[in-house]
Amino acid sequence: MRRTIKPGKRKTKEPYFAHRKNDEWSRYCEAYHASAGISREEMSLPLLMFLRKEPGSTQFRVEVALRRRGLAFMLRELSSDDAITVDGRSYGLRSMLTSRHNTIPLPNPLYQTETRIQIPQRWQLNIGHAPKSIGVMIFSDAFGSNGGRRLPDHSALRTDCTYYIVARNDRVRDARPLFSRMDKVGNISGDAKLHVYAVSVTDSSPTKNDIDDWLSQYGYCLSDVDRSAQLMWPPSLGSWGVDEPLFRHSSPMYRFPYQINGQPMQDKALRKYFISADSNARDVGLIGFGNRFEGESESESYCVFFKPKPRMPWSTVYLGPNYPDDLHPYDEWTQTIPENDSSEDNAKSLPTNAESSSASTDNYITQIPLTHGAGIVFRRVGIPQQQSISRGTTIAQLRERTR
Repeated sequence: MRRTIKPGKRKTKEPYFAHRKNDEWSRYCEAYHASAGISREEMSLPLLMFLRKEPGSTQFRVEVALRRRGLAFMLRELSSDDAITVDGRSYGLRSMLTSRHNTIPLPNPLYQTETRIQIPQRWQLNIGHAPKSIGVMIFSDAFGSNGGRRLPDHSALRTDCTYYIVARNDRVRDARPLFSRMDKVGNISGDAKLHVYAVSVTDSSPTKNDIDDWLSQYGYCLSDVDRSAQLMWPPSLGSWGVDEPLFRHSSPMYRFPYQINGQPMQDKALRKYFISADSNARDVGLIGFGNRFEGESESESYCVFFKPKPRMPWSTVYLGPNYPDDLHPYDEWTQTIPENDSSEDNAKSLPTNAESSSASTDNYITQIPLTHGAGIVFRRVGIPQQQSISRGTTIAQLRERTR
């Protein structure tokens, strides 16, 4: 770095190490001051938030929800007084966990969310923590043009992917020329000044470093490389940042995210039992991480947070013995699931189509509901379709038939 001391004279400043001012990522550096640790609260799952487009309009709304996977044990212990409070109004935790239809609208979602949302202390590690207000909210595009899920703090945004940013115009004014795409697609219902922008960055963008700097002030970063452990097996549902295996008895297998110096990757799996005291819990296979586990882990029920290596991002996996009970993002505008259909046991009580299956022919297909376009194709080729209650229920029925 060169700087002018007096007119006509220049002095070279020696290279030095420093943390960027007001950088959310600085405290994760080993060279940061000793008090900069990661709290147990930050290691718990963030409270779920969704961005949803209201039907037939350009209005969006932000909703709070509870993840239901792995929390069934809470239903046995919750009292009628256990509730989440939003803006002074209480919502019973039992009701929230019983049905995924139950969500909580969050007006003015950028204003003091950490104080407006109150969660009982005893359940915070299970349910998650309310995010801090930082001036913007970033969501995935899991629901396509209808919105998505809020990205947890310190997430990495990938190039060539679409995200939604909720913010006022003055927050994104400087970033507008940096992003490869930043289109205003609507605003938050009830607040015309709170806009929703669809954004993306191309892999070849010359402004990636500038975008990374802009994101860093809000605790995010831009990444071309996913440095987290890569799940290889089995097929799994990536639900709100948690890997949930779709096969009941298969243990998750993770590999190192990339090859080092072109050398062959180790082909033996290191088996790690994160919940060794529970015989129903699965183990985890780690490939390419060496012969012993050098990272760290924390667990809440069957949900395990682990870092295979000290400097790698946290991964989260469900190690319980059951299937996921929700195989696609919930969209209240299209779902027809009864309110009391909320568990695998409930799915078992439904007709399994066993009788109708025995009378079916080869050209009869049990259709898992797909898209409107897929339905048109089925009708064009003359394949009859079975009307199912819902996508999740149909999959549950097929599983019971093929077990």
